[in-house]
Amino acid sequence: MEIPVFIINGFLESGKTAFIKDTLASEDFNDGDRTLVIACEEGEEEYDKDAMATLNASVVTVEDMSEFTKDFFINSCDKCKAQRVFVEFNGMWKLEEFIDLLPKFMEVVQIITLVNAETYDMYLSNMRQVMMEQYKLTEMVIFNRCTKDSDRAAYRRSVKAVNGRAQVYFESSDGSSNEVNEILPFDVTADEIEIADEDFGLWYMDAMDNPEKYDNKIIKTKAVVYKPKQYAKKGMFAPGRFAMTCCVEDIRFIGFKCVCDKNTEKQLEGYKDRDFIRLTARAKAEFCKEYRGTGVVLHAIDIENADKPEDELVYFN
Repeated sequence: MEIPVFIINGFLESGKTAFIKDTLASEDFNDGDRTLVIACEEGEEEYDKDAMATLNASVVTVEDMSEFTKDFFINSCDKCKAQRVFVEFNGMWKLEEFIDLLPKFMEVVQIITLVNAETYDMYLSNMRQVMMEQYKLTEMVIFNRCTKDSDRAAYRRSVKAVNGRAQVYFESSDGSSNEVNEILPFDVTADEIEIADEDFGLWYMDAMDNPEKYDNKIIKTKAVVYKPKQYAKKGMFAPGRFAMTCCVEDIRFIGFKCVCDKNTEKQLEGYKDRDFIRLTARAKAEFCKEYRGTGVVLHAIDIENADKPEDELVYFN
């Protein structure tokens, strides 16, 4: 029998213990199933043995990754006859390595990352790469303890830049949930939208999240030419930019599928990969296998030569 594993990731004092206790006490999980909680660090909030017993949950504490052996998982699950496992993961450890250590009978079904908004800026300044690593595999990020000064839009962008599929939620200091309305530096209500060099990253993320917002809009932007082999004979290319999400080692290309007509296909012939162009295109919200769903597909109207911007990289803040 496979045992489902829920991984709750985050730094110390990000609220992981409270989150797990609240989840196990909730209507969805307080169903009598036996739960094993693997706690990988001890913060200010602890698990009360008697309280956990009322939730049919047992807790085992792990202090080092070396303790994760096949025998450890088998014995820990057998001892409490676990039907599911919650892992309060140490945010300083490598999540991919932990997942690789899990035996076949334990299947990861959800990864949630918790972030304390009060200390987020500090971690982002001093441990940015470690912070970004937490987002790569997660399905959901919850920023808790948000205040009126918390830059929710910037926090959301920092997650989406690393993992566009991750859902991002915000909770205020009183525990109430709230959403964020992104304030964009260009007018999405206009029929023609001019994307400044420094705003390409913001536009890319918003377009990937909300393709319908740009449906039938004329887009004017500076982009790098990229001609994938699979597009070579189909009159298509992928205009985009190189973006830095965390550090130099994490620079990656971000771009859109772009379809040319005979005129723009001929214009494109004079350009090679990494050349900068000035692209005018009509955006369409279309199903695209490259996006694994509906996304913005550009239909080129005009391609012109363009100088390199002052900074060839784009950012998400």
